[in-house]
Formats: sequence, C-alpha cells, structure tokens
Amino acid sequence: MKHLSSLSLCFLCCCLTSTAWAASYEEQAQRLEVESQWTEARRAWKSELIQHPNNFEARYRLAQLLEKSNHFDDAQALYEDNMQQGWHLATIIALYQRYQAKQQYDRSKALLQKAAKHFRHEATPWYLLADMALQKHDVKQAKINFQQALKADPLNAFAHLRYAEFLVSQRQNSQAIKHAEKSIRLQKTCAPCWRIYGNILKKSNKPHEALTAYQRSLAVKPDAPPTRQAMINVLHQLGDHERAKRMQQALDAWKKSTVDSY
Repeated sequence: MKHLSSLSLCFLCCCLTSTAWAASYEEQAQRLEVESQWTEARRAWKSELIQHPNNFEARYRLAQLLEKSNHFDDAQALYEDNMQQGWHLATIIALYQRYQAKQQYDRSKALLQKAAKHFRHEATPWYLLADMALQKHDVKQAKINFQQALKADPLNAFAHLRYAEFLVSQRQNSQAIKHAEKSIRLQKTCAPCWRIYGNILKKSNKPHEALTAYQRSLAVKPDAPPTRQAMINVLHQLGDHERAKRMQQALDAWKKSTVDSY
C-alpha cells in the first residue's frame, strides 16, 4: 500500500508539473506580446500548442503573429485548422479577412453565414455580411443584415455604430444619430466610437455637437491623428480658423517627428 501511495503521489506531482508548464507557456507568450517580443512570443505559443493542441486561442494568437510577420498563408492554415476542430469567433473573423484579401467572396460569405447560424446571439457575422452586401451595392440586403445584427445582440455597441454609419450614408440622419448615441451609451470609453459619432453629427450638419464628440474622443485617446484632423476640419467649419491653424501646426510637427524617428 505504501508503495502504491508513493507511485500515486509521484504521478500527481508529474501531472501538476505538466500543468504548470502548460500554463507558463501561455502566460509567457502573453507577457512577451505585451513587451513586443514577437519572435519569442511566437515560440511560446507554439510550445503551448504542443502541450494543448486543442487550445483555440493559442492557435489564433500564433496565427495573428504570423500575419504580423507577413506569413499570411501559414496564418490562414492555422485559422482553417481551428475551424476544422470547432468554433472560435475571433478565428472566423480573421479567416474572413484573409478570404476578403484574396477576393474569395463566396468563401467569405459562406463562412459568415455558417457563423451567423452557429453564434445566434452574436452580431458580428451579421454586420460583416452587411458590409459584403454593400460591396455588391445591395443596399436592401445590407439593411436587412444590419437589422439582423441588432436582433442577434441589441447590446452590441459596434453593431449600432456600423448601422449608424450605414444610415447616414442613406441620408437617414436622425436614425443614424439615434443608433450612434446608443453605441456611445454602451461604450462610453471607446475613442473611435466617439470619433465616428462626431463624423455622423458633422454629416448631419451639427458641427458644434461634432466638436464635442471629437473632444470626448481625444479625452480618451489624445494621440489619435484622425480625430485631431477631424476636429481641425470642424473648427474651420465653425469659423474658428486661428485655433484650427494652431492645431494643424502641432499635428504636422508631431507627424514630422514621428517620421524622423524611424
């Protein structure tokens, strides 16, 4: 009995050690990504996959790093491997983007349709299908898909924001503002959301409100050139040319210093 207990204890220790190593690879990979040590992070994700071949997130993160290194075909193979093993929404979106980059629109559409059916409470597949419909200039189908996105997840801020951009492009400004405001209520600290909300207000001939939205965006993320440029443009529209000029000079100087640092 004592001998059996010793063997059991030894086996348990081995299992715990194996688990600790498996966890450490994933934690190490995440830390290395934060430190922008991409090559080392890629190796750590590979080690994690050796330990846990069914780790969808690890395979996805490894594929993302391969894309960063322009190894697009290898990344796509990993995404497709993930899809063969199960369902992972982030992988589906990444694979959709790879198919789009290769202009494989039928594969893109089929992938999103399957995802929409499987993830019944996710808005993302539907608003990406709406984007595809707009590529084909099918406004009617795009609107149906946007509405399906909101039906799937009424609390998805980005679904409301995408729909708002679509509505303002169709000159349905009041409805566009309504959905953009809903998006902002759901994601109050999303800097790009505030910027897009500002763009919608500007297109709806509400420059003062647009200026406030841009200011809110910059309060969240001050180093955002697209937002600063949008703010400069609306300041010119409001007649505040002196302030716009100073902001433009500061923005141009920042851009120049950024280029010179490389």
